[in-house]
Amino acid sequence: MKWSVGLPGRDMISLDLTLNGDEIQTANLKGIGCTQLLDLLVEWRPKLKGPLENVPLPQANDHSSLLLRELLLQAQNKWTPPYTEQELCHCRAIPTERVNNAIISGCHTPLSVSKKTSASTACGTCRPDVQKQIQYFLETSKKSA
Repeated sequence: MKWSVGLPGRDMISLDLTLNGDEIQTANLKGIGCTQLLDLLVEWRPKLKGPLENVPLPQANDHSSLLLRELLLQAQNKWTPPYTEQELCHCRAIPTERVNNAIISGCHTPLSVSKKTSASTACGTCRPDVQKQIQYFLETSKKSA
């Protein structure tokens, strides 16, 4: 099975697993991006063994850790963000993916997401959804730890 996540034009990581039941038989974790991301992948490769459910998740909230955590949670079938519609801000026609990428890139408040994406700068009805996305991305490690 194969999964991939990334920030367009910046960082990309992929995970290719061979499983026997829930046991990891082989794991191929690859990435393209900054030194921080590549160092994190080197650190995490040895942890990809045993039951997939037991693979630890990165606890930090930097972009590299957020991407790797999303990838591992997808592999564990536990990635369920609160907002999954294609467009998060209807007034400004801002795609959810753009909001998610802003969060991964370091926008960890609704105001910073608004500045980066213009989401929730018109009527503001999507601001609670932006806040829920931020909380999900940042708190997933605590729930899964």
